[in-house]
Amino acid sequence: SLRKPKLFWVSAAAPLASVVSSTLLVFIFKAQNHGIQI
Repeated sequence: SLRKPKLFWVSAAAPLASVVSSTLLVFIFKAQNHGIQI
């Protein structure tokens, strides 16, 4: 059977991207709460 590597990477990168984006959001919110200029 012919595999679709692009589809595999999209399905693999989706949860990773959500984790990274949520981590960045938490980091930005914490930095703003501490008064750190970005």
